[in-house]
Amino acid sequence: MRYMGANPLPRERVSVRERLGGIGFQPAAIQIIGANMNLKGKVALITGSTSSGMGRSTAFTLAARGADIVLNYGTNRTGPDVDREAQRVKQAVEELGAKTLLVKADTKSDAEILAMVQTAQKHFGHMDILVNNAGGPWIVRDYVEIPTKDWNDTIAAEITGDFLLMKYLVPGMRERRWGRIIHIGMFHDPCLPGVGYDYCLGKAARTWMTTSFGLSEFDKGITANCIEPGLTQHIGFEEALRAARGDYSAWLNRNRVDAHDVAEIIAFLCSEAGRFISGSVIRIPTR
Repeated sequence: MRYMGANPLPRERVSVRERLGGIGFQPAAIQIIGANMNLKGKVALITGSTSSGMGRSTAFTLAARGADIVLNYGTNRTGPDVDREAQRVKQAVEELGAKTLLVKADTKSDAEILAMVQTAQKHFGHMDILVNNAGGPWIVRDYVEIPTKDWNDTIAAEITGDFLLMKYLVPGMRERRWGRIIHIGMFHDPCLPGVGYDYCLGKAARTWMTTSFGLSEFDKGITANCIEPGLTQHIGFEEALRAARGDYSAWLNRNRVDAHDVAEIIAFLCSEAGRFISGSVIRIPTR
């Protein structure tokens, strides 16, 4: 099937400069595009950002674009390798040139969220970007069998944690008249293996928070948007790093949505190029 106006992605390794030049962009225009995507001087807090998914790819990508990064973990992940993996991500972000703070904090907990925000603000002096990625667990079961504690914990991770982070960070964004808030929601794929009712409700609430808060904060220089990916493929540590650095040789040959797709959209929304996009929901179907 041929799509009107669309060209297939190049299979060979081609630089961004060559690709843009090939469609009529001159060097000066390329420089302007690069400047508009530069996040130097900005600080991003990304919850759930040290495992193998969208949070880690987002941390790598924003760091590569010039932002300093607050890495967070501790909402759901447990086990002997969790702390070691978090340190590995921190080291990689620093090697990308970013100043980095690693905070272990459960985003279901008001006290831990507040402590994380206070630590980050003391360390960097300001917070400009919030990516609400951490969430509750996906557990497929009949809703009448969900224990009340599990329900409350998932809703707290999906909704309350997001609300509290905005509550503590938005005042500073308003004062500086600049801020970016990104919620990670969920595109409802009919092929999903069952339904995690509490999890899905939490993701739906993030979409509502986006459309409501995104419009109310817009005149204060703050944008809020939601990305709703479907089933998203994790990518390896080194592959995520290469993609963040601009080596798209592997990424351009992907055959389904992966974590770096989401990271690229987040980087755009956080940049000057995304200044006038707010209250939007961007859906990424699995196929």
